[in-house]
Amino acid sequence: MNSKSLISPMNKMTVAEGLTLFPAESPRKVQILRPFAAYSVKSYSTPVTAPIGPAYLAAILEKAGYAVGIIDGIGEGIENLRRSECGKYAFQGLTVEEIVARIYPETEVLGISLMFSQDWVPQRQLINAIKTAWPTLTIIVGGEHPTAMPDYVLRDCPNIDYIIAGEGELALLEFLHLHFAGKETSQIPGLFSIGEDGALLNIGPARRISDFANLPWPAWHLCDIEKFFMGMWSMGIGYGRNMLVLATRGCPYQCTFCSNPAMWTTRYMMRPVNDVLDEIQHLIATYGANSIDFADLTAIVKKEWIMEFCAEIKRRGMDFVWQLPSGTRSEALDSETVQAIYDAGCRFLVYAPESGSARTLVKIKKRLKLDRMYVSIRQAVKAGHTIKINFVIGFPHENRRDMLKTLWASMRMAVLGVSDSNIAIFSPYPGSEIFYELQADGTIPELNDTYFHNLLVQFDFTLAHSVCKNVPSWEIAAYRFFGMSSFYVLSYLMRPARLWRLFRNITGKDFHANSLFEQRIFDLLKRSQLSKS
Repeated sequence: MNSKSLISPMNKMTVAEGLTLFPAESPRKVQILRPFAAYSVKSYSTPVTAPIGPAYLAAILEKAGYAVGIIDGIGEGIENLRRSECGKYAFQGLTVEEIVARIYPETEVLGISLMFSQDWVPQRQLINAIKTAWPTLTIIVGGEHPTAMPDYVLRDCPNIDYIIAGEGELALLEFLHLHFAGKETSQIPGLFSIGEDGALLNIGPARRISDFANLPWPAWHLCDIEKFFMGMWSMGIGYGRNMLVLATRGCPYQCTFCSNPAMWTTRYMMRPVNDVLDEIQHLIATYGANSIDFADLTAIVKKEWIMEFCAEIKRRGMDFVWQLPSGTRSEALDSETVQAIYDAGCRFLVYAPESGSARTLVKIKKRLKLDRMYVSIRQAVKAGHTIKINFVIGFPHENRRDMLKTLWASMRMAVLGVSDSNIAIFSPYPGSEIFYELQADGTIPELNDTYFHNLLVQFDFTLAHSVCKNVPSWEIAAYRFFGMSSFYVLSYLMRPARLWRLFRNITGKDFHANSLFEQRIFDLLKRSQLSKS
C-alpha cells in the first residue's frame, strides 16, 4: 500500500485543516454498497466499471480503524442480466434479495453510493427493501444524485436516515465517530437529515479534502476485481485487465448543464505525478493491470502536469496502456502534448466540446474555441490516437440551426479521422444550473418517477423526450439518429480498413476492440450471451 499513511503514531487521523478524528475504541461494522447497474432496455452505451468511489471510502475507513466491507452490486453479479417488472430498465448485477443477504447482522451503518439520477426509481426500491429486512440499520447515502437534491431524496425515501452531500470521506469519518459514540451529528458540514419537526437539517457544505495526495489508494482488495477482467468490461476500450485511477478531483469550469459545481465545487485538485505512478505500478504488480482508465472529470487542465507525467513514465521505464475515456478539454492538447501522451502509452482520448454551435457554447458557459479544438484533434489523429467526440443537442434555447451545426461538426470529425462520436439528447440533470432554471420557469413542473425515467433519453434511441423550447422532441431524436448514423457511415467508408477490422473481430474467436463503437458491440454481444445463459 501507499507508504503515505493517514494514521499517526498517536492513532489519530488528520484529514483536513482543523479536523482531527479518533476512531472508535473497538471496531464497528460498516459496509459500503454500490447498487446494481440500471439502464434503459434500449440503451446503446452502458460502460461497466469497478466501484472506485466506494473503494476510496472503504480505504479511508480502514485506515481509521473501522471494520469495513464493500458490497459491489455490479461486480459480484456481473454476469446476471435481467429486466425490471415495468419493462423500462435492464439490470446488471446482484438482485435485491442477494444484496439484502450480503448485509451482515452485525453491520450498524450502511453507506450507499447513488450516482445517476436516472437510476433513482429502482435504487429507491432497493433501499426500501433493505430497510424492511434490517429495520435497525442506519442508512446513509451519498454521490451525485443525493447531493443534487437532498431534500427531495430524503422525503421521497424516508428509509434513508442521512445524506452526505459532496465529497464524502471527511463527513463520513466524522459521522461514524460521533454516531458510534452516541453523540449529536447534526452539526457535521455536508450532512443532511430530516428533523423531528419535519424540517431539513443542514449547516452548510461538506469540507473538501485539503490534500488529495495523502488519501490512501482505493481498497480494491475488498472487491472481487477479477470479475471485471473476465468480460473485458471497461470505461474505455477493453484490454482485458482495465483498472481505474483518479489523478484529479473536481473541475475548474462551470458548464451550466453539469452538476460538478454542486458535487465538487470548482476547486480542482491534482495529485503529485509520482503518487499517481506509484499507484499504477502497484496495480500492475498486484492485479496484473494492462490498461489504466483515468476516471477524472477533466483529466488534462495544466500542460505542465501532463508533460511531467509523461516524462516520469519514460524515466521509470514503464510500459503500459492508458486511456482518457471520460472526456477532456483541448486547451492543453497542442501538438507537443498529444504526441507526448501517445509516446507515453495513451491510446484512447475523448474530447467533449458538447456542441458545434458557437452560440450554444456561450450559452452553456463552455469555454472552448472550436477552431482550436479542430486543430488539436487533427494533431491527435496524426499522432495515432483513437479519438471519441461527445456532443449534445436539444438544449432548451437551441433552434434547428444550432443542432445542424453540431451534426455538421460531428461529420467533420469523421472526415478528420475521429473513430467515435456520441450525440446525446440534452437531459436537465439535477444539480446543474439549467435544471434550476427549468424548475423556475415551470418547464419541470414537478419531480416524479416519470421525470427520472425521462433522463434515460441520453442513451436510448426509442425515447424522444426533450425540454427544448423551439424544436419538437421527435425531430431532435431524428437529428440524433441521422447524426450518429452519418458519422459512422462516413468514418467506415472513408477508411475501409476499419470496416474489415470490425468484421474480422465480430466473426473471429478473439474480439479486440479498436474503438469505443467496437467495444460497445463487444459489450452487446457479451450481454446477449449472458442473457441466453
